[in-house]
Amino acid sequence: MNIKKITEAKDVELYKRLLEVFGNYMSIFPCTGVDILFDNLVAHGKKLLPKNGQALKILDHIISLTDEPGIVQKLLNMRFSDLPVEIRPVAKNGEIVYWERNGNTSDRIRDLVDFVDTGGQGRWSDSKGQKITLVGIDYNECILR
Repeated sequence: MNIKKITEAKDVELYKRLLEVFGNYMSIFPCTGVDILFDNLVAHGKKLLPKNGQALKILDHIISLTDEPGIVQKLLNMRFSDLPVEIRPVAKNGEIVYWERNGNTSDRIRDLVDFVDTGGQGRWSDSKGQKITLVGIDYNECILR
């Protein structure tokens, strides 16, 4: 079976759920700026999602929470250190983990999604933007619901 096709199909499912969650949030709380993020998701499609398996698992976890208005708030405001231990990214060398894209490093979950369409795929890094390896992560594995 082709793992790439399975991963792409699961990316689409996550993308559809992101659209639904952001759309519902905008209908409840209009004029919050979330409409700009939603418009970018619609305009640029699933290419705004990361390709990294661990990053996709984190997004899947946040989107799967039950309190729908709270999902967007968690997605936009949570940090990697706030995640449950079983999905928290951990560096092999014990350093704090960041997400780096085009020279910008961040420890916020919202930055896993390229909402502004910089065109670059992100990666796990240290505070200086140097690539790091996570503990026990198979980057080809992408288990989503």
